[in-house]
Amino acid sequence: MSRVQTKTTALLYAPVETFSLAAGPVGFALDLCRQHGLALTAMLLHTDMAPRASGQDSAELACRNSDNMAMLHAQCSKAGTALRTINTIDHSRGFFPYINDHARLHDLVICGTDNSYLLSERLVCEAVLFDGGRPILTVPHGHVAGFAATHLAVAWDNSRNAARALGDALALLPAVEVITFLVIGDEKTIATSIGPDVLVATMASRGIKASLRHAQKGSRGIGAALQEEARSAGADVLAMGAYGHSRLRQFMLGGATQEVLGSLQMPVLMSH
Repeated sequence: MSRVQTKTTALLYAPVETFSLAAGPVGFALDLCRQHGLALTAMLLHTDMAPRASGQDSAELACRNSDNMAMLHAQCSKAGTALRTINTIDHSRGFFPYINDHARLHDLVICGTDNSYLLSERLVCEAVLFDGGRPILTVPHGHVAGFAATHLAVAWDNSRNAARALGDALALLPAVEVITFLVIGDEKTIATSIGPDVLVATMASRGIKASLRHAQKGSRGIGAALQEEARSAGADVLAMGAYGHSRLRQFMLGGATQEVLGSLQMPVLMSH
């Protein structure tokens, strides 16, 4: 018996506070699904915190959320994208566990990193990374270029999390032609038994042109250094392992994940 081909699925978290059809996470997700035939589940939530954050009353925000849902359905229908929407929360599980329940059923989560309200996108990203078990593609709200991922930058330190990010990116972004492995030279020592030639040759066997790019962090934060070097190399997306240390240590010391989430400059795929 022949196996039925399955679709890759993406979960888009797009609350009413930050929803924009043409740009940011929503525009990116629509373009990704249209180009590569992904099925999309959109969480269009209007939380109890929204009126307090936006200064608008609950009824007005509920109306806006309904309009957002109608626009999303129209765009997906036009593009031939399978869409399912979720606009209610099961409070019996709690807010973040409820989101993770849905995240675990998808291949990829797409979200912004806005942190200006109580149940913010930033907190959703952290919850998915720690407990959702799925990679998350964070997209700046000012990103208007849509989806592109022919050139991938990978934050590389030969760790388990970096390898997971590389594997997730190659599985989920089918159009990758070029990979730049980024090594921030003064950030950490890389323990490895292979040289750059093996790295390049292994990617070449996949049909991907690869190179290793060393850069010094200098006075920059590690999150800024990674994104700036990725953009300088011409990458469309940066892939990186997230939270390589414990949650407590990350809270106390910060780290690349916190810096990127706090100042997102480009689409970044994070895996934990």
